[in-house]
Formats: sequence, structure tokens, C-alpha cells
Amino acid sequence: MMMPAALGSGQDGRPALLAALVLTVLFAAMPVLPQITLFRQLDDYLAAHQAIETFSAVVAMLIFGIGWHAHRYDRPANFTILAVSFLGVAALTVCHSMSYTGMPDFITPSGPEKGIAFWLSMRFLAVVGLISAALMPWRPFRWARWHRWLLAFALAFVALVIWVVLWHQDKLPRTFIPGQGLTPLKVVVEIGLSAAFLVAAILFWRRRTVSHRHWLAGGSWVMGLSGAFFVLYTNPFDIYNQIGHLYVVVGYGLLYQGLFIGTIHEPYEQLNDSRKLLEQSHAQLEERVSQRTAELRDAVAAADRANQAKSDFLSSMSHELRTPLNAVLGFAQLLQTGRSGPLTEKQSRQLDHIVKGGQHLLDLISEVLDLARIEAGKLALSLEPVAPAQLLDECLALARASAQRSGVTVGDWQVEDHRAVLIDYTRFKQVLLNLMSNAVKYNRPQGLVTLSVKPGTPGFVRFVVTDTGPCIPESARAELFQPFSRLGAELSEVEGTGIGLTITRRLIEAMDGRIDFSSVVGEGSSFWVEVPAAGDLAAPADESGPSPSLSAEIGQPFTLLYIEDNPANLHLMQEILADVARARLVSAHTAELGLELAVRDRPDIIVLDINLPGMDGFAALAALRAEGAAPPVPVIALTANASVTAQRRAEQAGFDAYLTKPLDIPRFWATLAELLSVSKA
Repeated sequence: MMMPAALGSGQDGRPALLAALVLTVLFAAMPVLPQITLFRQLDDYLAAHQAIETFSAVVAMLIFGIGWHAHRYDRPANFTILAVSFLGVAALTVCHSMSYTGMPDFITPSGPEKGIAFWLSMRFLAVVGLISAALMPWRPFRWARWHRWLLAFALAFVALVIWVVLWHQDKLPRTFIPGQGLTPLKVVVEIGLSAAFLVAAILFWRRRTVSHRHWLAGGSWVMGLSGAFFVLYTNPFDIYNQIGHLYVVVGYGLLYQGLFIGTIHEPYEQLNDSRKLLEQSHAQLEERVSQRTAELRDAVAAADRANQAKSDFLSSMSHELRTPLNAVLGFAQLLQTGRSGPLTEKQSRQLDHIVKGGQHLLDLISEVLDLARIEAGKLALSLEPVAPAQLLDECLALARASAQRSGVTVGDWQVEDHRAVLIDYTRFKQVLLNLMSNAVKYNRPQGLVTLSVKPGTPGFVRFVVTDTGPCIPESARAELFQPFSRLGAELSEVEGTGIGLTITRRLIEAMDGRIDFSSVVGEGSSFWVEVPAAGDLAAPADESGPSPSLSAEIGQPFTLLYIEDNPANLHLMQEILADVARARLVSAHTAELGLELAVRDRPDIIVLDINLPGMDGFAALAALRAEGAAPPVPVIALTANASVTAQRRAEQAGFDAYLTKPLDIPRFWATLAELLSVSKA
């Protein structure tokens, strides 16, 4: 039904006000207009009347349909009141059109009073619905069943009217007398209903919070005007009766438009506005996401640069600290051998302090570098199934050597779980050594360290290190694993860096494991780590030979070219080779000079520092390999850079071995023996 939309689709209601104003002016001008009889024959009138009433019933049904549908979407209950009222209006309008004079009998004989009875009932039901909707708060019913109760009430009212009019019309007061026209009762009732419609119009007008109030007010006003026409006509064929019916149709149309705006058009506009707002928000969100992404990209780049700068700084500091330590620890180790003569007890004690302090500083440098690599995410792990028996023996031997000096007893490993574990061998050894070292350092005099391996949580193997030292308070649990936290031990004589447990925890978590501890007053503390089990593996054969001694036998004379810019390191190498008659040392303080000596003296092996002034060690190695000597001379990298990245780069560059400063002299001799035996073969 497009007729209401033709009245205007403006949501502000101006078309409704304009229609009401025009019809009001027309009503006011009717008394001065000539009386016109539109129809001469009853059949012509009935056809026009039937068309108008059918149209009115259809519009009333549209009002019901759109208003009743609204209650499903939490719309105001006022729409439901109008909907059920106009369902009854539509039914009574049909009854009215079928009961008019000249129509076939509708159960009982048709006539004017029968039609008027249905007409007044229809008008009454419409005005009650309008006034109720205008007075009700504009909100949904609190009780959902009210919708059905109202529908039942409207249908019951229609049924009551039909029953009374069809079977008890004789008991109703007279509303039309043939030859005389309308009775005073009919006129008074019609005027009262018209006044009620006008009151409904005023009530709707006052509902300023209702956006479609103009349509509802305009429809009620026009329906009120229509009643006035029905008290003016004297002949059903005159113009007043026909205009009154047209006013009813227009009134219904305005009401329909009001409900259409309130239930469909207005929510649709709100939805459209919401969609536009959503699109704007989406565009703004995309812009913000782009900006945030760019900011995050810049932040990540800045963080990467900061991490790289930190890594470079730590690497540089490591080199700068390891270089003098190389001389300190190297000469201290030579003095401890007694090659320059026996040491007095006081000298030995002082030398022990030098070695101990230098080793402590070296451990601190190594741990700081480890922590930096872990925090930067640059720690490379090689997780492989490992049968832990050999690893446990190595850790036990190292821990007992330290414990003997402290008067602490370290018991054997009590192994209850023989499964292999999925670990990085070197890093897990570091973890166990750190826990065992702490158990020795922080133990009481003549204390005990017990070690065990047992099943952990499902799929894990647990390694437990227990000491008999002082209790760790529960309040310090969170602080214990923080970097540089020693829980007051820094005030004691016990040496430590405070980052060992931090590194241990990070390493274990990187191997998908867990670490925790328990502590009991008077008994001591138990630290445990759990790592994933890898099944059952046989312990590998012991391939480790005896540790190479300082005087490792090398069966043939050899020439060693040492390219190093630090005089102290050069002097240390001279002292290492001084008592080996078959060793000849050639040294150079720059890579360029070293290349010349390599061509002139044809050394059997070359020890090359990486960080050299001018040409660095990598460039020097590339130049040596470019000489094309057959067979190629073995080259050992000797540097203070102990990072995994540097070692990997050295391997890729073609170095035959990679040693770090401070120099481990037994390992140095073992490496020389291995490379010389291969090159002489």
C-alpha cells in the first residue's frame, strides 16, 4: 500500500501537519459550499461506499500488521495498542460495509441502524486505542504476555459487538429514523467521539520525545474532523457523507505512516546512521592501526638497534676485559707450574688470590654475556636426546673439586629415573653446575650436598640438588630469580654474581623445562629442575681420553706464527712455548705483517687474533687461503669474543679451531697436537 507514502516521506512530520491543515481549512469552508448530491442511484452509492470502506479496512490491517510486528523487536508497547485496536477496526469496518442499506443480508437484514451500530463501535475502538497509546509511557511492556492479552481483548470486543448487533439490535437505542434522519443520540455520540479524536491528537502532539508524533497527531485530528461530517449530512448521497469517509481514509493513512516511521523507517535510518558511523569508525580504526603498526615497526627497529648496540657494547667490553685477563691468568698459571722456580707459601697464597679473583671476574663476564644473549633471544640451543649418566659424572667431579676446598661433602647421584632427556648438553651441564656450585657455596661448614634423579611430572625427569645450608624465606621466592639478587649474601665472604639463578631459569625454560625450590628451617634447601624425557637410551661409550697436560707431547718440531697486537698476549705465548725446544715462535703485531711472515717462513700452524688493527682476522684468513698453500696451514682463532655468533662465523669462515681468552693452556696444547698431527699426516 503506497498511498500513505504519497502523503510524504519526511520523517519530521511536516507532510502530516500540512495535510491536517488543508483538511481543516476544507472543513471550515464546507458550510459556505453548495450542497452537492454525488449519487442518484443506490447501487452507485453502494459501489463507491464499498470501495472506500474496503480501502479503509485494508489500511487498518496494514496498521495492525506493522504495529504488531514491532513487539518482536523490543519496540514501545504503544505500537501494540494501536495494532490490536485497528485489527478490531478493520473487522468492524467490514461488518459495517456489509450491513449498509441495499447490501445483501449479513446474517440479519441489512439496514442503516445496523450499519451505524458497527460504525460507532469501530470509531469507539479506534479512539480508545489512540488515547491509550498517547497516554502510555513510550516503552516496551514489562510483561511480554501483555501483547497477547491486548489482542485477545480487542477480538473479544469485536465478537461482543457482532453478537449484540446481529442478535440483539432491538435492545440498542435508535440512531436513525426513516424519513427523519439521524437521532439526537447518534449526533451526540458522534460529536463525543470526534472530540475524543481531537483530544488524542493533542496528546500525541505533546509527546515531544516521540519523533513521529506529528503523523499520529495529524491522523487523530483528521479522524476527529471526519466525525463532524457524519453529523451534518441529511442524505447518505450528499457530499458530507462522502467527504467524511475520505477523511477517515486519510486519517488511517497518516496513522499508518506514523507507525511505519516509528517501527521501520526510523530504525532503518538509525541502522543506516550506525552503519555510516561504523564505516567511519572502521576507517579511523584502520588509520589508527596503520599508525600504530608504523609506531610498533619503528619501536621494534629501535629495540633491535638498542639490542644490537647492547650486544656490540657487551662484546666490546668482553674483549676489552678478557684481553688483560688473558695476561693475568696466563702468567698466573705459568707461575703456579713452578717452571721459574719454587714459590714460597706466601707467594703461592697470593698467586691463588690472583687466579681466584681473575677467574671470578671471568665468570662474571661470561654470565653477563649469557644473560644478554638470552634476553636478546640470540641464545642458540641444540636440543638432542641425551643419556645423562656421563653428564652427571662430569658435573659431580667438578663439584667435588670445589667442595673439598670448602669442607663440604658431595654425595653420589641417586638415580631412580634412567630415561634420556631432551636437552642442550652444554647448557644443561651449565645449569647443574650452577645449582651444585650454589649448594656448596651457601652450605654450612662440614655440610652435605645430596643429588638425585627421579621421575617428575608426567613426561619429565627431575634433577634435585639438596644442601644443608640456611633456609631461604618464602617471601624471597620471587626475588631469588631476579638478576643481581643475592638475598644479602653480597655482604658475606661468599663470592657470587647474583645472576647465576637468573640464567639457570632462562636456560631451563628455553629447554621447555621448569625450575623451583623448597626450603625448610634447620634442614636446608632443595633446588630441582625438570626437563622433557626423551625415552630410554644407552649411555654412550666413554670416548674422553686423559686430559692433556701442560707438557703435551708433540712428536715433531714445528713453527707457530702468532698474529697478535697486544704485547702482553705475545709475551704470554712466548712463555708458553719457551721450554718446548722443538717449538719455534714467529710473531707479528698486524695482519699485514703476519701475511708477509706466513709467505716467508711457511709456519706449520698459525694462531690468529680476530680483532686486529686495520685488517681483521677474518680478512687475514681469507688472504691466507687465497695464497693457495698445499696443504693449507691450520689456523686457530684466538680471541676475547666468546659469543656463539662469533664462533659460528669463525667456523663458516674456515678457521680450524676457535679458542677464547683467557687462554686455557691445556686445551691450547691439545688443539695444537690435534691440528699438527693432521697437517703432518
